[in-house]
Amino acid sequence: MNIDHLSPLQKTLLITLNGRVVDAARRRPLLSDAKAVELADNLDYDLTTVKLTSGVPEAVAIRSRMLDRAVTTFVREHRDAVVVELGCGLETRRWRLTASQDALWREVDWYDVDFPEVVELREKLMSETERGHSVGVSLLDPSWTDTIPKDRPAVIVSDGVLGFLSEDENRRILRRITDHFPRGQLVFNAYTRFTARMNGRFTKVVGMPADFQGYGIADPTDIVALDPALTYIDEQFGDAAPERDQLNLAYRLLAQVFANWRGQARRGVWIVRYRF
Repeated sequence: MNIDHLSPLQKTLLITLNGRVVDAARRRPLLSDAKAVELADNLDYDLTTVKLTSGVPEAVAIRSRMLDRAVTTFVREHRDAVVVELGCGLETRRWRLTASQDALWREVDWYDVDFPEVVELREKLMSETERGHSVGVSLLDPSWTDTIPKDRPAVIVSDGVLGFLSEDENRRILRRITDHFPRGQLVFNAYTRFTARMNGRFTKVVGMPADFQGYGIADPTDIVALDPALTYIDEQFGDAAPERDQLNLAYRLLAQVFANWRGQARRGVWIVRYRF
């Protein structure tokens, strides 16, 4: 499947996809995402050109597991929930979580939101499931919520996309969420301001400007300042995640140190949750 028509921003989906593919090829994968490998095999793109610096595949796998757990926890408490994946790209969370055929997922509807071009690619590569729904609308278009139920609890999950937007764009999206959905949670991986300034260095491999700077925060309450309808729940660090015990000795030792050093831990995998 050719992806030459995608913009550099849209092609950033290749970075997380490749992270999951590299992880799956390890002797002891952290995530073991077979669906990601299948997607990569069907793409007309040499993923080896998407160079990942040391530690990135591990970070991608760990934050995926952390976000998976957050979604699962919410659904256990709200069996009629909807899961909304913002900037879904080629994310495979639905397949990972529903693969067990656990009755937990029988009443859950999934809504995958991204640019029309990305959603079209996704639909060509992935067979739809009964409760899977595609929303090919930019998040900056307020109509992206039009086809998503507004009378059911929702868990809004985002892996990366909010860090590529401006402060004002994030404000608009957050307020759209809290205006539309009656109750639920928002969970995403956050970036510090320092990490956000380095965004272009990591994404230039797919054509993003090397000097591109994303959106970062100094503290989780910065998000509440953008939309007071949100209530901060907690922050979680990859350095304290159970998956760290599967890393090599050097990584484990560093993770143990950083897990108790909040400022440094936030520069790694940093997951934040909010209630609305």
